[in-house]
Amino acid sequence: MLTLYHQERSPDATSNDRDETPETVVREVHALTPAPEDNSRTMTATLPPPPAFRGYFSPPRSATTMSEGENFTTISREFNALVIAGSSMENNELMTRDVTQREDERQDELMRIHEDTDHEEETNPLAIVPDQYPGSGLDPGSDNGPGQSRVGSTVQRVKREEVEAKITAWQTAKLAKINNRFKREDAVINGWFNEQVNKANSWMKKIERKLEERKAKAMEKTQNNVAKAQRKAEERRATAEAKRGTEVAKVVEVANLMRALGRPPAKRSFFSFS
Repeated sequence: MLTLYHQERSPDATSNDRDETPETVVREVHALTPAPEDNSRTMTATLPPPPAFRGYFSPPRSATTMSEGENFTTISREFNALVIAGSSMENNELMTRDVTQREDERQDELMRIHEDTDHEEETNPLAIVPDQYPGSGLDPGSDNGPGQSRVGSTVQRVKREEVEAKITAWQTAKLAKINNRFKREDAVINGWFNEQVNKANSWMKKIERKLEERKAKAMEKTQNNVAKAQRKAEERRATAEAKRGTEVAKVVEVANLMRALGRPPAKRSFFSFS
């Protein structure tokens, strides 16, 4: 059988070599402290092979085995340190969670103080809110812890919210009342305006009816007056025409008489009368 360095090797030697090969050490890793190593196994893992077979093992292979053991020991120590750090962090988180839960329960108890006490409900939105948490205010001169400061700020915030809610409700009620009053007044003003418009239109229609009647009467009177004047004009025209005819006939008669006598018309004297 050929070895790494091309040397012949018997099967017996091979079997002996397999029997004398160092065993692989498997250790259990614990969370806190590593288990003590067995000195016999450690010595077995680090002892060199017998002198008869030293030639068959190359130096690089033995050096690699020793470095792997040292690396495994270092990794085991680092892993143990990581496990210990993780367990300590978990314990710290549990303690912090417990402290936070206790603080929240304490705040809830402080917020529930005087909650079951029956008080008369205040209906006035401008009423002064009584202090329901005596002694919880922040005193600049006193040395209060962070828990008491947080509780005091929470109480003050609740008071401010309550006062703000009352002020908002009062403002909303007042604005609604003002708006309703304005709507009523606006409805009254619109009704009065419509009444005045209807009244003015009625008066205008009445005047128009009266004007129509007066216009009709005036038209009738005008027509009567025109007819009367026309009759009078006709009469006067007839009278004048008759008078003209009479005078023309008289002049013609005198002219015929003068022609018959052959006498010219005489000049009018001062004493002549027609």
